[in-house]
Amino acid sequence: MEIFKNFLSQIILTVGVIVVFGLLIALCRRLFCLVVGRSAPKILLATGIVGTPIHELSHALMCLIFGHKIVEMKLYQPDSDDGTLGYVQHSYNTKNLYHQIGNFFIGIAPIVCGSGVLLLLMYLLIPDTCSDVMMELRYIDVSYGLLDPSTYGAYLSVFREFISAIFSPDNLGDIRWWIYIVLAIMISGHMELSPADIKGSAVGLVFLSTLLLVVDAILYLISLTALESVTAAMASFSVSIVSFLAISVVFSLLSLVIALAVKGILRLVIRR
Repeated sequence: MEIFKNFLSQIILTVGVIVVFGLLIALCRRLFCLVVGRSAPKILLATGIVGTPIHELSHALMCLIFGHKIVEMKLYQPDSDDGTLGYVQHSYNTKNLYHQIGNFFIGIAPIVCGSGVLLLLMYLLIPDTCSDVMMELRYIDVSYGLLDPSTYGAYLSVFREFISAIFSPDNLGDIRWWIYIVLAIMISGHMELSPADIKGSAVGLVFLSTLLLVVDAILYLISLTALESVTAAMASFSVSIVSFLAISVVFSLLSLVIALAVKGILRLVIRR
């Protein structure tokens, strides 16, 4: 029982967090398209000039890391017949465990790598803001336990720190901040995973979960304390995952808020 208890905690606080963020990003994208309506394809086509290549290069990077062979890649094709702006086709050895586990990371790559690009751009364009965010995040910790309220309080603290630092009034007069905001919106708007991405990551997750369960069983046989220590470490690491991915959700929400604001203003203008 202790093995499965720790295993579930590890999965939920790591993979589960990534899945939740993926769903939030997808929900923001769907709501954005719903609010914008018929103009959504044109907007996505325009923002895809930046967002789509980063999405596809994320897949390609993980393919290289996990030994998959890239068969064909399109970084941006605005004139495709089916509306697909880009893709990466890859092959791998189905009998290779490392390759199979790689499917999970290849599938979720746009979320992880896209968030990494947003953080890198923050460091390059608005370094003072980046330093403020990183300094505040150092003091955020999470206690071990799925049912402990402080765990989720820590997650909310991450969002508060990002929002307060990035959207500080002091940044409004900095042209680099405006450039960052535009690029961040373009990138976050194309992080949503495609059905093929989700299918591939699900296959990889099965192999990853099996390997993790085996490792947990070995740790349990060695010492329950060792198993619980690993679980506690992964729980603490989940805050790092949230810190890394929160920025993507923040800008996905910003796109939705802007769309709602513009639609509201247009309605007021039309009524007058």
